[in-house]
Amino acid sequence: MPNAFAFRLKPSHIDHVEELLAVNQIAIGWSDAKGLEDPSLTMADFRTEIAKRYPEIVKRNRVGHDVGHLWRFIRQLKVGDIVVVPHGDNIHFLQVASGAKYLSTKVADDTAYRRDAYALLEGPVLRSSLPTRLRSALKFRDTSINLAGVLDDVLSVTGFPVPPLTAAESSADVTTGLELWRTAFEKVSPETGRPSPDRLWVSDPGVWLKASVTQADGQHAYQNELGNIEAGGERPHRVVMVNLADGGKPGRFQGLIATTNDGQTWLLHSGELNLERKKVVHLRDHISNAQLSPRPVKFSDGSVKSYYPVARLDRLAGLDVAVAMDVVLQSKRFMDVCLQVRNKHLGVDHKVSHAQRKAGLFEETLGHSFVPAQAPKFIDRVHAKIWHALAKELYAQGFSISNQRVGALGPDLFTTRTTTPYLFEIKTNFGASDYLKGIGQLLVYEKALGEIHRKFLVLPAGIGALAARILEELDIEILEYLDTAEGVAFEWPEQF
Repeated sequence: MPNAFAFRLKPSHIDHVEELLAVNQIAIGWSDAKGLEDPSLTMADFRTEIAKRYPEIVKRNRVGHDVGHLWRFIRQLKVGDIVVVPHGDNIHFLQVASGAKYLSTKVADDTAYRRDAYALLEGPVLRSSLPTRLRSALKFRDTSINLAGVLDDVLSVTGFPVPPLTAAESSADVTTGLELWRTAFEKVSPETGRPSPDRLWVSDPGVWLKASVTQADGQHAYQNELGNIEAGGERPHRVVMVNLADGGKPGRFQGLIATTNDGQTWLLHSGELNLERKKVVHLRDHISNAQLSPRPVKFSDGSVKSYYPVARLDRLAGLDVAVAMDVVLQSKRFMDVCLQVRNKHLGVDHKVSHAQRKAGLFEETLGHSFVPAQAPKFIDRVHAKIWHALAKELYAQGFSISNQRVGALGPDLFTTRTTTPYLFEIKTNFGASDYLKGIGQLLVYEKALGEIHRKFLVLPAGIGALAARILEELDIEILEYLDTAEGVAFEWPEQF
């Protein structure tokens, strides 16, 4: 099986991608350091040569760093390995076809160290169409990176066979996996404000888990549900079940615990969704691999079946809050994909699913910020309180709105089935940074959603005259609120 690496192909900060790919080659810099293709040289020899030829690198204490990239290109890369080359929105996938060679005629443009490499696909792949983890890995800013952590995604995109995971078929392994999943939600779910005592609710990004285990006649029964809160802000809404078999081959059970060769533990889902009136649909018929890539899983009887990843669980041993939140976010992204498929079959306005998908892309690109407080929590819970109050009032006024909060970084609320849709962004403070972030979010979300919206910045009462005037000039309306012991009260515009 090949290894995978990514290289920038910008020696001396000059873009040589098109020039190199035109002759089926890749290159790296440091061309003044000669003779490094000699297989007898050690890494210490590399360091000596770089230090001699590039004294400025020594002054910046970067010798070890730079040697690492050279060593990767000249020694670690093998014939048959995959090289991924980012170039703006285009991503090229190549296969290495030769060892490292030194072209003395290319010293001047700093591309003397080269390898032959041929395109694996007919053309480049759009960055936006790549699997989430691979797209995130390719944000690196350095000369090169090892893509071992996303090798399965690279193999999937290029058509190489992806090594299967191994199904956990013992009751003990299944129980351990389920406990890890529940622990992640418990770590970031507050004791108060849950929709029900048995649901672990994480207000941002807006997902709850109900994980229960019962035992009878020595057998465990696992019932696991992922869901959100409907627009009224009160009733939990189940989106997808992830039930597990008590060891053995799962049969029609949706959930599965499986492990990779390098020790990762994953919770996966069969992709079957049970809709109303007992209609069964499958994710594979409605989504692309760019949204969610299936993984092959091997069972003890030798059979192999594809499952969809829900969350990686093995990193939870230290009960780190940030890692626990990452598990929650992975679970939420899986739930969002299931929700889009459900909405399609239930006849929900297509704009809802469109916005949900856009919001997911924003989250994957921008990431999340963890803010520690008196007790660790993920952003301010006041935001969720205002969101629920606003959703409830809009719902009462007859507006058709998204049936869930689409994400921590996605649009907070938007209306559908109106001549001019409304878009709301909530802020719990009115400092300059809150204004600027809110303005930017509204403008970007409107652009991404593809049509003109009536835009509202939802703020605590007390906005200054200057800020109000600037927002008006930007065609952004203000919706102020008061958060009191009696509840949240909004100051609605006259023309609403």
